[in-house]
Amino acid sequence: MWRVLEIHKIVRTGKYPNCSSLAKEIEVTAKTIQRDVTFMRDQLGLPLEYDQLRHGYHYTREVHEFPMLQLSRNDLVALFLARHALEPLRGTRLQRMLADSFSKIAGACPGEVSIQWHELDEAFSVKAAGVMPADVTLFGDLLDAVMANREVSFEYHKLKGSKPEQRTVQPYHVGQIEHGWYLLAHDPGRKAMRTFALQRITNLSMLRTKFERNPRFNARDHLGGGFGVWSYEDKPNHTHEIRIRFEGYAARVVAERMWHSSQTIKPMNKDGSVIEFHASLSGLEEITRWVLSWGSKARVLGPPEFRKRIKDELKKMTADMSGPV
Repeated sequence: MWRVLEIHKIVRTGKYPNCSSLAKEIEVTAKTIQRDVTFMRDQLGLPLEYDQLRHGYHYTREVHEFPMLQLSRNDLVALFLARHALEPLRGTRLQRMLADSFSKIAGACPGEVSIQWHELDEAFSVKAAGVMPADVTLFGDLLDAVMANREVSFEYHKLKGSKPEQRTVQPYHVGQIEHGWYLLAHDPGRKAMRTFALQRITNLSMLRTKFERNPRFNARDHLGGGFGVWSYEDKPNHTHEIRIRFEGYAARVVAERMWHSSQTIKPMNKDGSVIEFHASLSGLEEITRWVLSWGSKARVLGPPEFRKRIKDELKKMTADMSGPV
C-alpha cells in the first residue's frame, strides 16, 4: 500500500510516469510497478490509464480521495471486536502498533459509514484476560527475542519449586493458552522443548547468542497431546482414550465448544441433555482438573487409569480437614 500511495502521488503531479521511471524512484522492479498499477486499476477502481503519446500513466478524471478501503458498517463492527480482543496486550508495543493501524483503517472508511467507538462499547464487550501489567515489558522483550532468533536468560519459578532457577533457552513462540501467556522455547541443557508461564519469569536478559530454529517445529503440534499448556513430547507413543459422560447444563456447554482437536461428541438422547465426550490425550494432568470443575455433572467412563486418578483426587479433597493447619 505504501508503493501504491507513492505511485498515486507521482501520477497526480501530471508528469506521466511509466513503469521504468516509477521503479527507479520507488526502488523496485518494473514488474512490481506493473502489478501495483493493475491492482490500483482493477481492485481500487482508480481511473488509471497509459497514454501512448506521452509514454506514461495518468488519471482520466480528477481523483480527490484515495480509496484505501471500502468498509461497511458490519466491517467496522468486526474491526471494533478485533480492537477489544487486544485488551490483554494493553501497554505492549504490539498493542500500540495495531491500535494505530485500526485508527487509520477506520479513518479510511467512506463517508456514508457513520459509527462511533463509544456506540459499540455500549453494545459489545470482550472480557480482558491474559497479560498482567507486570508482564508488559517482559512480553515485548520476548517478542523481540523470538523475531531476532536470540537466546534469552531468566529466572523461572516452577509451580512445585521452592525457589527460582536460572534458565537459558532459545525462544520459539509466545502464545495465549487458557487465558494466560506462555513462552515455548528449546532448552539446550535439557535438549527438549519447554513451556514457561510469563508470570513466573523474572530478570529476563536477551543474549547476543543467535540460534537456528528447527524448521519442523509447530506450536499447535507441540501442544496437541495435552489438554492445555502441558506438552508430552517425551511420551509420543502413549495415548489415553478419554471417555467422559456429561449431563444437564454441562452436556450442553461441553457440546457447544471445541476443547481439543481430537474431541468427538456423542449425544446419548434426543434433547442433548446427556452426551459422551471422547478425546485422545498423551497426559492426564489437565483433563483431571477440567473434569473435576464440572462436579457431579461429569462421570469418567475410561480409561481405568483416568478413573483411578479422579477417585484418588476426590478422596484427597474430601479427607478430614478438622485437624490443625
